[in-house]
Amino acid sequence: MTNTNRILVIGESQYKVEEEIGHGLHSTVYGGYDLSDNNPVAIKVVNFASGVNGSSLSTEARQHSYWKEIELLLYLQNINPYVIRIFNHDQTDRYGMIVMERGGTFRDTLIQFLRLGMRMPLSYVQKFWSQMVSAIYYMHHAGIVHGDCKPENFIQVGKHGGTLRLIDMGISFELPPNVTSRLHAAAGTPDYVAPEMVHPSGVFTERAKFGYKADVWALGIILFEMVFGFRPLQYLGNSERKISFLGRLRRDMNIPYHPDRELRDILRRCLRSNHRRRPDTEEILNHPFLTRPR
Repeated sequence: MTNTNRILVIGESQYKVEEEIGHGLHSTVYGGYDLSDNNPVAIKVVNFASGVNGSSLSTEARQHSYWKEIELLLYLQNINPYVIRIFNHDQTDRYGMIVMERGGTFRDTLIQFLRLGMRMPLSYVQKFWSQMVSAIYYMHHAGIVHGDCKPENFIQVGKHGGTLRLIDMGISFELPPNVTSRLHAAAGTPDYVAPEMVHPSGVFTERAKFGYKADVWALGIILFEMVFGFRPLQYLGNSERKISFLGRLRRDMNIPYHPDRELRDILRRCLRSNHRRRPDTEEILNHPFLTRPR
């Protein structure tokens, strides 16, 4: 599907498809409207054809991934108030289509503050970061590691964009009961990747042992960015240098001075290089930085 400004029928519903708002290796996301109520939606279109964009995945593998994503999201939206909502879905021989909530990403909000030359108020930081932590808390409570927490994977919905939804479960994985980490193929965005996901030689490993605490590290990086306006590894430039730095990291991440002691404390805890010393999401939610009004 390449044409926009067209009517797309999914199931028994009609949608007006407008501009492309995102894309991945196997899919394209369009903005549009539900013609029954004129509410904005995002429509993810997955191309089942093998070999698209240089990917070696077969049609059957793409279809399996499509249904896995739908089943996971439908399951999570019943137990996690901060996971994106699916409104509709359908497929043809060539495409899979998912109709979801639409909103701007939290990255857009961070960029707005940067352009204005302003720091995000702590009350704002607390409001949104607590939702991010809650989203991951519910994931972990269900035995699922998200694996790619970053501002781009939280969208803002509701009145004035005041509610966050977690998106993109593409590299998430399950852990058995009473297991907190396991060997898994490492992936993710270098700025938010936890040290335990990187081999000491400075490369992603095919079988790194990581789990829930990798998500906690990523949440700490997001909080750092919200408060200081930059990411800890941003100055390193390219991804290779960042991965190399993480592979050699043996000390805790340096936290710049901030007058709020509780903020500094939770940042230090989340960004400990040893994952065993990081708090879990329940402990974070009970930390004074989130429980005391700002």
